Amino acid sequence: MTLGERIKRLRQERNWSQAQLAQRLDIHQKQVSGYERHVHVPSVEVLIRLAELLDVSLDYLAFDDREEARNTSQIADLDLLRKMEAVDKLPEADKVTIKAVLDSFILKSRFQQLAHVDEAVTAR
Repeated sequence: MTLGERIKRLRQERNWSQAQLAQRLDIHQKQVSGYERHVHVPSVEVLIRLAELLDVSLDYLAFDDREEARNTSQIADLDLLRKMEAVDKLPEADKVTIKAVLDSFILKSRFQQLAHVDEAVTAR
């Protein structure tokens, strides 16, 4: 499912029109239409507001839902695994902050990857 399809499905689940979603995001309805038709890609700021408004994670909103794969994957970097185990023991407020920072880095990386794919396709 594409980002646009997820936005549309989540919007429709709430019985919101494109105009209503646009108003809540403080953007124009044409932008929402463009997102849903995969003509435009929302900025990181709009993605964050969308995720908050639609009550989903940035990862779910912006990328394929790979929950099954996540459940079976292993962290190969043992140092990273130890750090994640230490983070798991921190107070909840600290965990929320760390998750937000990680989401930002992951999202940035994935957008950079998408930009390189788009450049390669355009170059053909």
